[in-house]
Amino acid sequence: MNTFGQIKSNIESLLSESYGKSSFKNHMKSFKKNILENKKLAEAYYLYDELSNKKGMSKDILDDYVNESFETLKSILKSQESKLKEVNMWVSENLTKDVNNSYSDIDTVIYNTSVKNLEKVLESKNRIKKSLGETIKPKTVNETINLPLSTMLKISTNTFNKEYENISEEERNELKQLLSLNKKQLVEEIEKSKSVVIEKLTTKLNESTDDELTEKVNQTISKINESEISLVSLYKLKQLESGL
Repeated sequence: MNTFGQIKSNIESLLSESYGKSSFKNHMKSFKKNILENKKLAEAYYLYDELSNKKGMSKDILDDYVNESFETLKSILKSQESKLKEVNMWVSENLTKDVNNSYSDIDTVIYNTSVKNLEKVLESKNRIKKSLGETIKPKTVNETINLPLSTMLKISTNTFNKEYENISEEERNELKQLLSLNKKQLVEEIEKSKSVVIEKLTTKLNESTDDELTEKVNQTISKINESEISLVSLYKLKQLESGL
C-alpha cells in the first residue's frame, strides 16, 4: 500500500486534474467522506501540510514541535491502517498517471523504523526542520488566497452557486466573506480571532490540572501567536474558534 504522503499527493493531483470536469463533484464527495469526516485522518492530512510549510518557527520550540507531530502521526496512521487501504484504493482507481510524492521527507521519518535507515531519517528530519524555521516572505492579498485544498476546491468565482449548491448557506457565506477581505481587514480579523481563541484556551489552561493537556494548550497558544497573515491562518483560526 502507498504511504500516506503518496496517498495525499495522489488525492491532490486527482482533485486538481478533475477540477471543472463532471467527475470533480464525485471526487470531492469521496474526499470529504474518506478524509474530512474522519477526525483522525483529517488531523494527519493537516499535520502533513504543517510539516511541509515554511513557518519561521523559533528554534526554541522547533524540536519539540517536530517530535510531537511525528509521534502523533505515527499513532494516527497505525490506528487507521484499515481505512487507509480503502482510501488508497479509491484514489488509485481514479488516477490516470503516476504522481510524484510531495511529502517524501515526512514519509521517510514515519515509515523507516530500521536502525539501518537512521542516517536517512535524520537527513529528512533536518530538512523538515530547516524548512519550518525559514522566514516567511510577506504575501500580497492576491497571494494569500491559498485556502486548504479541501476548501479551495469548493470555490469557483464564476460558478459558485451552480457547482456548490450542496454546501450549506453558512459555509457559502463564510467562504465569500473570507475571500472578500482586503489586507487591512485580513490583519484585523486574524488579530481578533487570535484574541478570542487564546482567551478560550487560557480559560481551559486555568481550569486544567492535567500536565499533558497544559503542555499541549501552551504549544497551541505559541503556534497561534506565530500565525502568518494569510487566509489559511484565518481559516484555521476560525475553525479552531468554532471548535472550542
